[in-house]
Amino acid sequence: MVRIVDDDGNDECSSLPMSQQEEWSDVVPIPQDDGKNPVCPILYTDEYREMTDYFRAVMAAGEVSQRAFELTGRIIDANAAHYTAWVYRKKLILDLGLDISEELSWVSEISGRHIKNYQLWHHRGALLALLLDPKDVEHESQDQRVQNPAIRNELQFVGEVIDNDSKNFHAWSHRQLVVRSYGIWDQEMAYVETQINQDVRNNSAWNQRYFVLTANQSADEFVLSEEVTDREIGYAVEKIKLAPNNESPWSYVIGLLTRHAPAMLYERLLPRISELAADKDYALAVSSTPFYWSALVDVYEEQAKALSVDERGDVEAFAREACDSLAEKYDPIRAKYWEYRKQALQTTAN
Repeated sequence: MVRIVDDDGNDECSSLPMSQQEEWSDVVPIPQDDGKNPVCPILYTDEYREMTDYFRAVMAAGEVSQRAFELTGRIIDANAAHYTAWVYRKKLILDLGLDISEELSWVSEISGRHIKNYQLWHHRGALLALLLDPKDVEHESQDQRVQNPAIRNELQFVGEVIDNDSKNFHAWSHRQLVVRSYGIWDQEMAYVETQINQDVRNNSAWNQRYFVLTANQSADEFVLSEEVTDREIGYAVEKIKLAPNNESPWSYVIGLLTRHAPAMLYERLLPRISELAADKDYALAVSSTPFYWSALVDVYEEQAKALSVDERGDVEAFAREACDSLAEKYDPIRAKYWEYRKQALQTTAN
């Protein structure tokens, strides 16, 4: 018997084996060929093996039918990583002219059981593109695009997934796909700030902030203005105040400036974090976190690059002192790494 169960293990439906069903009597299943002496054959269940045997026959015949479509759904629900089933399912959707919105609803229904399955998210992205061609809304304002039912529903779906698992890589990647495809950058920054306010340690939300700020442009394409630089430094520093030992805002602001405005590391960021480390309300928390000292290494190292060899002495000395502090006190578990960074500075100095 083929048994299909819900999330609680209760029977949803059952049927005779496919070999005993009249509907499939015209199909000769094709067994999986593992070779004459397979080294490590996979122990499929009888039900799953039978479904995939019939699926191979369906594909070999190039069959386009509702029964083939339903079979892909059963295989996917049994093994969501079956990439070929997803590919053939998409082909059948197109060839049969099936309703894309209904397929999206089906994907939503099964996503609870396969929420971190790559194929599911890839299929969902392909469906969205079929449902709404980005060219069809490119003449609209961003506010108008966000109100489009297809975009609104997709953002709502992925938002609910992120609410349940705020660091689901697949969900964030899919959200980037939606934002990039339909050019809805403005509203996304507001969403990101909400996520960071809810959890300042959510590194996924910080990554999304960088994605939105740069509008997915390369380092050569994106120009970081003074206004945005000051805003982002200020934003990161305020979040550092909330949790100085939280790596996310440190990594965000160091990474942003290193890639897009290196000089701002020592011209704008260094005074701010130095001021913070001297503030009696934050001095102990900030100066005892390895991320502060690591930031100093990065800042001083970048500053040294902008100076002539004769002028680098003091700056590189500051960087080496920070490396020593990390290796000996604040991050001893990575002492060898900080020794390497220190030696690299000395090599540069020579």
